[in-house]
Amino acid sequence: MFAWCCLALRYQENYSLRPYQDDESLRSYQEEDERSLFDEKFKNMPIQRDMKTLNKSSLMMNFGSFYIPNTGKSNPMGEDAHFTSKDHQTIGLADGKSRWKKEGTDAGEYARQLMNNCLVVLDAKDREIVYPQLILEDAYLNTKVDGSSTACIITLTGESLNVVNVGDSGFMLFRNGMMVYKSSTQQHGFNYPYQLGKSDHCDDPRVAEEFIIGVRAGDWVVAGTNGLFDNMYASEMEVAMKVIGEAGCLEPQVLAQVLADLAFENSLDYTQGISPYSQAALKEGYPIPIKRGGKPDDITVIVAHIEPTQGHTLVLGNIENSYSFQPYLPKKSPTVNVMDPIVMKRCKPNKKGMKTLNERSLMMNIGSSYIPKKGKSNPKGEDAHFISKHHQTIGLADGVSSWAKKGIDAGEYARQLMDNCLTILYTKYMEIVYPQLVLQEAYSNTEVNGSSTACIITLTDESLNVVNVGDSGFMLFRKGNMIYKSSTQQHRFNSPYQLGKNSHCDDPSVAEEFIIGVRGGDLVVAGTDGLFDNVFASEMEVIIKQTVGTDQP
Repeated sequence: MFAWCCLALRYQENYSLRPYQDDESLRSYQEEDERSLFDEKFKNMPIQRDMKTLNKSSLMMNFGSFYIPNTGKSNPMGEDAHFTSKDHQTIGLADGKSRWKKEGTDAGEYARQLMNNCLVVLDAKDREIVYPQLILEDAYLNTKVDGSSTACIITLTGESLNVVNVGDSGFMLFRNGMMVYKSSTQQHGFNYPYQLGKSDHCDDPRVAEEFIIGVRAGDWVVAGTNGLFDNMYASEMEVAMKVIGEAGCLEPQVLAQVLADLAFENSLDYTQGISPYSQAALKEGYPIPIKRGGKPDDITVIVAHIEPTQGHTLVLGNIENSYSFQPYLPKKSPTVNVMDPIVMKRCKPNKKGMKTLNERSLMMNIGSSYIPKKGKSNPKGEDAHFISKHHQTIGLADGVSSWAKKGIDAGEYARQLMDNCLTILYTKYMEIVYPQLVLQEAYSNTEVNGSSTACIITLTDESLNVVNVGDSGFMLFRKGNMIYKSSTQQHRFNSPYQLGKNSHCDDPSVAEEFIIGVRGGDLVVAGTDGLFDNVFASEMEVIIKQTVGTDQP
């Protein structure tokens, strides 16, 4: 069974914007003639002709990095490691896992060897196009020491970042001083991230999240280990960028050092009460006296400024006037109950600079289709979805089948949840729709037995504001090519995060919330897992190109 929605993003006729220049769409994977343990995973990589080589790219990354080992550790090298390669326009970082110290193993050695092997692989082969997932795989196979670590590798390819990520290292993307994207975290449980290693309890590169995201000249990429992101909110980074910029010192190396220093100060501050780390601990039920304030840790920061290569001009005015993004991560707050409505209100984007429903320059033209699974006694199936053209919002949910074994209609929870979302949209006056707040209230109002995934997407100005729980989600297509796919949240294989009131279910505090920029002509394909479990992105690309073309849907 699957439900899907197809959305075409178009300019509203009554608004005039400066013309934008479309990026040539890029794709994330390509079949490469390399033997590996994971050939099957990469057999459907897109063809090379759609990707730009290093020499032909119109953009480049200018790097700076800074590393602060955790004070008090006997090993002065700490447990983080990183590399930057200007020639290959690639950066990488890893965070060795501290528990190996209890076994007498240097907890940072695995991370250092893994990153060194990444550089060796980069330099050993003549690569016009770098595929981070293949680099990480080769480096993993060549890393023989005991230990484990997270890993994140980012390559600039054409006008996109090609990313592979394992664990709780990652990056944020800033545009016009605002955070517009944050990579998701992979973890088995609180403070227990996915980690590469050869031990039985470790993971291998098959668990890695792989994706691409478009960038523009003028963007800033802030990559880091969890020592950065556990101790600094995006809003604090935005302030730092603004202050440094006003002082005329906004350079990658300067920003990397300032952010590392601020994260270090926050890690030792136990007086503020709430930090990203302590907020996550509270969600897991830890009392605030135990998990208060920051988290002392190794801190690695790599900052990359996206700049035009020689012969290309950066026009900041067009970008600034055409696009406006706002941060949505909460600022520090003494409130300890993250499910409290006051806290949820603090999670809303700042209205300043954001456009209301009537002011937006883009709109979504929406269509949907639903096919219940054949053979089920319930003709309604277990999926549900809604569309609100007025609010430029869509939502979908997938009821979890296991409830049918208990004699419960497995789709009723999903239907009530989506009905409640739509009711909230139409009964409360909203100039700007915040999907995370809509989902929170709809969850509170859904009382029937059952559980479901949920994904709500709103077009806000020139970006999609998204809240997602589980394995429903969406793909973004530009000029017929897939340029972004939302990540999946699951406890284990085929056991997605799911909203419900039962003790084994999740609540909206686990939801992934993010925004991603869009343009007129983009196509958004949202669906439940019935779609994404059965159709590759490459197959969707063929259908899109054959039916709507590559210019405008």
